[in-house]
Amino acid sequence: MADTAEKRRADLRDHKRKSILAAARRVCDEAGPEALTIRAVASEAGYAPGAVYSYFAGIDELAIALTAEELGHLARRMREAAEKANGPAAALEAAALEALKATAGNAPHVRLAGRLMSADGLPSELDRSVTGRVIAILETLGRPLRAATGLKGEAAHREILCLAALLIGLRVLDASGRLAPLGFSAESLLAHRLAALPEA
Repeated sequence: MADTAEKRRADLRDHKRKSILAAARRVCDEAGPEALTIRAVASEAGYAPGAVYSYFAGIDELAIALTAEELGHLARRMREAAEKANGPAAALEAAALEALKATAGNAPHVRLAGRLMSADGLPSELDRSVTGRVIAILETLGRPLRAATGLKGEAAHREILCLAALLIGLRVLDASGRLAPLGFSAESLLAHRLAALPEA
């Protein structure tokens, strides 16, 4: 009986936390990361601001949790795209293209992630959560890259990080409208970079 009541309380707590995160996502989508405040999120979720503090210590913690969740969704989409591809080179291209596709039109979350990635003093548990999701994304690129190129160790790690940095840079340039006037698309520049990788 006590176990059932405990499970109900845990389920309710999980449901409320998810509804707060969903409200934070809506606020970010509609008004940008600058609009993320405890009051705005609480209003969107239909809770009093004090109720949000029961789940998140402050707006930074809530924003980090939202970013970690978004990065987790991105890693899953990239992995699923890679798994459908035929061969390592195609898997690498599919994962990279999915990263561009998934972040297109998602400028508020891209800006929020960028802001949080450069922040100091993140709570260690949340910092580990974000870092874990970033590593999952890097490994989704890394597995097919190593297979397609035959690179190992530091050489593979360097190429993986360069590719991830390229994807981030392309998304930032594209989202800010600065790429098209230069005569390139994010996809064409990605294809150029992938073609320059060594073959196994």
